[in-house]
Parts: sequence; C-alpha cells; structure tokens
Amino acid sequence: MEKRCKKTPARTLWSASCAKFSLIGLLFVPGFYLLNGTKTPEAKPIIHAIAIHAAPTPKELVRIYDVVKLNRPEFSDAEAWRVSDAILAESAKHNLDPILIAALIEVESGFQSGAISPMGARGIMQIMPDVGKWIAREIGVAKEARSDAFMPEHLDDPVFNIKLGIYYLYDLKKSFRSLNLALVAYNVGPTEIRNRLDNNIEFPIEFANTVLSVYRKYQAPKPPAF
Repeated sequence: MEKRCKKTPARTLWSASCAKFSLIGLLFVPGFYLLNGTKTPEAKPIIHAIAIHAAPTPKELVRIYDVVKLNRPEFSDAEAWRVSDAILAESAKHNLDPILIAALIEVESGFQSGAISPMGARGIMQIMPDVGKWIAREIGVAKEARSDAFMPEHLDDPVFNIKLGIYYLYDLKKSFRSLNLALVAYNVGPTEIRNRLDNNIEFPIEFANTVLSVYRKYQAPKPPAF
C-alpha cells in the first residue's frame, strides 16, 4: 500500500511565508528609508548616571588657606577654611587684596587668635580693645545678639577680629591715601602718624616693609596700589 505524503498544515505554511516576508522586509526597509530621504530609526542611547561634583574651590581661597595652614598646621581643616573664608569675604567688601591681609596677619600674630601683645592688642589681627569697640560701633556689628556690650574677649574670635581688622586697614588707607602709611598707622596708631607728619618727624617704616615683604613672598597676582 502506498503511503501518501502528509499535507503540510496550513498554519505551518503561513508561518513559513511570514518568515520569508519578514526577512525581505529587513533587507529592503533600510533602502526604502534612504530612497525617501528619511533617516533610519536610531536606537535610543542608554543614559548612564553621572556623578555631580561640587563647584571647584576658588584658587584665591585655596591660596589663603595654604598661608593659614603654613602658619598654623595644627588648625583643623574646618577652622582653616573658616578663617580663609572670612579673609576673602571681608577683603572683597573693602577692595583689599586678601593675600595682603594674610601677610598682615602673619606678621601681627602668626594666625594666633588668642595672641595678646604687651600693649593689650588682641586676636588674630592684634586690635586694641578701644579701637575694636569703635570699629564695632562704626560698622554696626555686635559680637553677641543677646548683648550690645563690647568686651575685649570678643576680639579672640578670629572671624569677628578679621571683620574689624580689615575694616580698620581700609579706613586707614582711605584716610592717609597710602597703603604704606596705612600699614604704619595700623601698627603705631593714626594719631601718632598724623603728629609726626604735621611736625615733619620721621616715623618707623619697618613694620610696613615687613608686611610687604611677606606679601611679595606669596606672589600676589596684583601688586597693591601705593
């Protein structure tokens, strides 16, 4: 008895036909897009997570920080940045070079916030208490919100002291119209300098020269205006 060939099921024939048309479609669809001037659909790029970094620290602030740490390596990073931030911010307010201020602080106290001179000048910028009280009243700052009374111990806070000291140098520079004279007056007092100028008497310039020498050591980008 002859065996009849089994008919291929219609579903199988249909699947084979679909496979053939799919293959033809894959071969000719790109050509269709090119002939019609249409770009071939592109696969969407995989989006990777990108770490967001904090803004870089300004170079000038880093330079001040380096000076602070050079003088006081025992300072914690937090304290060194705190002092550096205060120097930069207050210098910017009064158009003074912060590196010059850093040089002045190095000469005055070596960045020792608890320093007290034989004459009674206190803090990181060596401010006399009566001068500190006048400046605090002049610029309207109080050390403690709960008390309006100024005390000499307030000058031991380096940030508060820097605020007053930079304003004082700014005021002296504006008054004498000379950075050299302002530095001398910062050291010996403005009244003494005015008396010597009025009477044509020489005044000591060693302190000013020392500050400017330290300033040059740190190679400030812009020389100060004399």
